[in-house]
Amino acid sequence: MKFNWGHGIFIFMTVFILLGFAAIIFSINQSEDLVSDDYYDKGADYSQQIEVNKRSDIYQDSISIDIVNSNIDVNICESLKANTDTLFMHFYNPSDKKSDIKLKFPLSNNISIPVSTFKNGRYEVKMSWTHLNNLFNLKKDISIK
Repeated sequence: MKFNWGHGIFIFMTVFILLGFAAIIFSINQSEDLVSDDYYDKGADYSQQIEVNKRSDIYQDSISIDIVNSNIDVNICESLKANTDTLFMHFYNPSDKKSDIKLKFPLSNNISIPVSTFKNGRYEVKMSWTHLNNLFNLKKDISIK
């Protein structure tokens, strides 16, 4: 049997359809988690978030996050401790929503969290606190190995 143009078209169409089905099956199996559950509400209030970020910029160097031995140490400057009493921390893992961790700490002393609490990977640490009815936010990136 000879290979002619009809066979070529048939092979091309078969491969094309199989690749289409493979793309559909792959896309169905992907996670569709958004960054947050109320993503659209937060997007509508983004101008307020910009104001909070501007207000928080002066505290960028007031909080440092270091991985020492088998702990994540959060060091907070004394002036920030005097201004607020509670720090909320959200360890956001962009690749896996199930490994996100939300914590609340009193600011009486520095914070130490065991690394074994986390999965390996990159985390965005989102910290927030209030002072005189003003909200402050900071974001730092860490990598856990």
